[in-house]
Parts: sequence; structure tokens; C-alpha cells
Amino acid sequence: MQTLILAAGESSRFWPFSEEKHKAFLKIGNRTIVEYVIDKLKDGEIILVVNPKRYIENGIRNRKNVKLVEQKEALGMNDAILRSKDVIHDDFLVIMPYYINIDSYLNKVKSVKAPAIALRKYEEGDEKTHGIVRVKGNKIVEIREKEKFEGATHSIIGMYKLNKAVVDELDKMKDSKSGFEEILNGIAKRDGINYFEIDQLPSLKYVTDLLSIRENLYETLAVKTKTHLKGKGQFIDKTVVIGKNVKIGNNVSLKGKTFIGNNSFIGDNCLIRDSIINENVEIGFGTEIARSIIMDNTHIHSGFIGDSVIGENCKIGANFITANRRIDRKTIRIKIKNEDYDTGLTRLGVIMGNNVKTGISVSTMPGTLVGNNSIIGSNTEIKGKITSNKLVYNKTELVEKNI
Repeated sequence: MQTLILAAGESSRFWPFSEEKHKAFLKIGNRTIVEYVIDKLKDGEIILVVNPKRYIENGIRNRKNVKLVEQKEALGMNDAILRSKDVIHDDFLVIMPYYINIDSYLNKVKSVKAPAIALRKYEEGDEKTHGIVRVKGNKIVEIREKEKFEGATHSIIGMYKLNKAVVDELDKMKDSKSGFEEILNGIAKRDGINYFEIDQLPSLKYVTDLLSIRENLYETLAVKTKTHLKGKGQFIDKTVVIGKNVKIGNNVSLKGKTFIGNNSFIGDNCLIRDSIINENVEIGFGTEIARSIIMDNTHIHSGFIGDSVIGENCKIGANFITANRRIDRKTIRIKIKNEDYDTGLTRLGVIMGNNVKTGISVSTMPGTLVGNNSIIGSNTEIKGKITSNKLVYNKTELVEKNI
């Protein structure tokens, strides 16, 4: 069976990383997010729908079982499927590029006849983010997009098993400006649509969701590689995954579900727990990192980083401190698309884009977002949202007087 993976949208709620690429092509650990999904789909051909301007290859093009389909504008699921119709044979699965536990549901998918939709029992408030359906017998007989209605029983999870007949229906309705679920509703009312029930799939709608799926990503990383480690007093849990050519200093503690990528360096007296450290990362003396993601080629001199995401090629000066909890312990809100968004998290440090530089003794308040290519001056406390390509610093005056 073919699998259609949709990775051509704007990812606008994934700022600051969405400025440069689709979220599917963020590298976490030793591969991009979509590669975690592709590796779970061992059988059948994969059709990957991408925007060529927001696509990062990372070896995907060389995979024999992957075909690329271009969608140059984010025109929705209907358009993505129709652009793929020449390479679709018959039954095919449609999924998002971050369903990293897709292998858990493949047997269910194979056992149900197309067209079919993945559902879960309706929960209060689902209509804000999900399509809502009414089931009668063993068929879906009504679908409404983000609308609660009388008789609604289930919510759409976001996985579809379709066939050429559905593609033909989409093609026939392409000039009607009808949405995907609106067209499916027509099919449901006329013929009924099969369904299969599953648990909640991973969400990667907001940039803070990276922290929510960090543990899932860890679980799918490569089997631990034996590495020659030099140093005294190292404490390394058996759960820690260490790549090749990693150098670890004296008195280092690596705990919990931690991954250290190839060619990285961990300096003396560091404590890293439940974090993913990408490749070619340097962590300096006495740094503590907890429940965070540090991307490729970033250098951190010293400090504390908690519940944070630090992008690629960042240079973090000495004594960098992230505050990751409010004093009142309430949930942390951030600015997304100029709107106030409650993350639902009580622990959240900084989300920092790529190529950011900080001077010494920089601190961030909980839920701070920093754009790409920005520079934060020494002795500066930042909060809220710093847009990309900004120089931010505290203006102070040095006073010198005779005694």
C-alpha cells in the first residue's frame, strides 16, 4: 500500500523555524522528523508532498521507496492529493509527517477497506481542532469540520485510507471550492465511509509541541553505539544513547532518556538529563541541560537550559540561564502569529531559532521566543518574542569617579 505524506504547508505556528523550512525537515537527533516516519513505513511506496522552497533533502531523495511531488503553494489537502494522482495506484494512506508512531496502527489500517478514516470517541472541545462525525452501525454517515452537532459520536484523528474512487471525486469537485472534509461528507451521506478507532496521534501544530514529542523521538532513535569514552567519574545511565566520536569530560552525568549525537563534546562537570543533543554540539564546563533539544553545530559555554529548544549554529555565551517556570506555577503563554496562545505547559524555557548569538550572562523568562540570526547582548534579560535579525541589549552607563 502507498503512503501519502503531507509536508508542504506553511507551518506558520512553528515560528521561528518555519521561516526557513517545513517542520517535517527539522533535524532532531540524527535525522529529520519525517525520516522517523519514513523509517517506520517499511513496506510500500511513499509519496512525499513538499514545497520545493521549504524542502530540505537530508538524504530523502536517495531513498528508493520515496517519490517527491511538488506543491508550490499551500492549497490544502485536496490539491496535494490531486497533484499526486498520477503516481497513486489504488489504496493509499494519507498521514502527517510527524506521526512517528505510525507503525503501531499499520495492522489496523491494512484490515479495513478503503475509504476509511481514523477516529476516536468524541471528547468535549474536540470541535475546536478536529473534524466531528456521526457513526451509524459500522459506517460514518455524517462529517462536519470543527462543528459539534446533535448525534456526533467521534472525532477525526487525521489519518485516512483512500482509493482512486475518492481521488476521482476530489477531481470532479476541484472547481467547487469545497473543503476536503466537505467532500468526504458527501460520500459519507451517500455511501457511508468505513472507520477504525485508534489512540491520539502525536501533535506538532505548535513549535512547543517539539518538547511534547521529544520522548517519542528518543524512543525511535538508533540503538546505542559503543563509544570509547575518556574521563574520570562519569555517570551514564544505561538508557543514554551515544553516537560516534563523542568526547565526554570528567565528572559528567548523563541521565534518563538522553541522546548525544555524533562528534559532540560534553565538557567537565556537566549534567544532561532527558534531552536530545544533536550532532557536532559543544557543551562547555558546568552546564546543566534538562528536558531540552539542542540542534546541530550549536556551542554552549555554560549555564542552565531547561525545557527549551535551541536551533542550529547558535553561539551561547557563558552563564546563560533559562527560567522555565512561573513563580505562581501557572501555565505559560506565548505569542504565535501575534496571538496569545496558552501552551498548557507549566515548564517552558526558551524557543531559540537558528544562528543566534548571545553574550555573557544572558537570561530568558519562561516562554521566550527568539527569532533566527538575532544577537542578544551581554547582561540582558529577555522575554516575550524577539523577531528575527534583531540586535537586543540593555543600554547601561559605566560610571567612573575618583575616590
